Amino acid sequence: MTSYENDARRSTQVRRVRGADGSDAEFDLLTTEDGLALLAEVQTVKSPGPADVTRWRKRHAPEVVAAALRLAEARRKGAVKYSRSDRMWLDPVGVEQATAEIVAEHKARRFQADVVVDLCSGIGGDAVALAARSNVLAVDRDRGMARRVAWNADAYDRGGRVLPCQSTAEAFPIPAGAWVHIDPDRRTSGKGRAVAAEGYVPGPEFLHQLIRTAPAGAIKLGPASDFAGFVANLPCEVEIISLDGEAKEATVWFGAAATASRRATKLPEAVTWTDRMGEPSANDFPAVAPAVGRWLYDPDPALSRSGLLDSFARAHGLGRIAADLPYLTADVFLATPWLEAFEVLEVHPLDLKKLRRQIDASSLGPVQVKHKTTDLKPEALRPLLRPKGDAPAVLFLTGGAGPGRAFVTRRPGITPTR
Repeated sequence: MTSYENDARRSTQVRRVRGADGSDAEFDLLTTEDGLALLAEVQTVKSPGPADVTRWRKRHAPEVVAAALRLAEARRKGAVKYSRSDRMWLDPVGVEQATAEIVAEHKARRFQADVVVDLCSGIGGDAVALAARSNVLAVDRDRGMARRVAWNADAYDRGGRVLPCQSTAEAFPIPAGAWVHIDPDRRTSGKGRAVAAEGYVPGPEFLHQLIRTAPAGAIKLGPASDFAGFVANLPCEVEIISLDGEAKEATVWFGAAATASRRATKLPEAVTWTDRMGEPSANDFPAVAPAVGRWLYDPDPALSRSGLLDSFARAHGLGRIAADLPYLTADVFLATPWLEAFEVLEVHPLDLKKLRRQIDASSLGPVQVKHKTTDLKPEALRPLLRPKGDAPAVLFLTGGAGPGRAFVTRRPGITPTR
């Protein structure tokens, strides 16, 4: 494997690095006949138990068995993210933070550079996607990750365009003219993922310096981060990306890569909405409907988290059911990938006991419950989920600044089974 190593001793970056490099045992596992045979056997056992481990250790060294268990688990996790996970060299922690293939490909299409530096590359989810169009310097302090990114680039037939570089992000010399992608480490505290950018490694100081010095690029932040505060007074674009209805990341585009201020993107449909669409002057003011209409709409999280919900609502003749709630409403049915539509059957005050009696009286069932800005506990909602009727329904329970309400709805085309 060809790679570049940089002296990181002067860097203040303290990225978590695994102890003795377990990638040696994993490499032997992937490159020997006995190792591949063991891995194939381990992958056939969904939940290995002590008896399985004892059996494998009779034929293989403990560190090799441990490597097989790690890789098998990582490939199972990676199957939901990568089309070639069965050929990739993954690790359980790396695959959790790695960018899903479809998201990485979406971002990579916006890079217009011959050379891209992918800082904190991890297992290479973004680096491999970027290599479809550019030569990539994949930078990570962890030697094992540098080996994995090279392997995974080969798995996608892009090994000739990815050069692994072992270095900290702060110490790596970025070539002139190169665009930059960085996925800061959010697991350095050992207490789960950091939400605030101050908990990222590298932190805001380095990331802001990157925005000022690199010609263009993207910074991957968590979707729950304070991305608005992070880019305050900076000429950047924040893109909230969702996949299958779940917000995955807030991508901060800077330099020549920025084309708007705010953007929502929904995958796999590949639809987008920006602050340059709709009514830009009214983006920041909630569009509240005068009354709840025949239809209630639950928006995709990319649309609501991006701050573009009201712009989209006005452009499509919709309004919020309340200023502090993300649900939209209208009398007309709107077919769009951005919204999940529900037909409103009844609206009641939020009284769970009365609501349960009404559910029984209307023979509703099964019932799905969605609730926003309420302090309802799961045990309070549980009785609502056991109706014996034959008319499927969805309950929207809302609190917030106004009086609590319960919306009894059904999905389009759903009719009682009786």
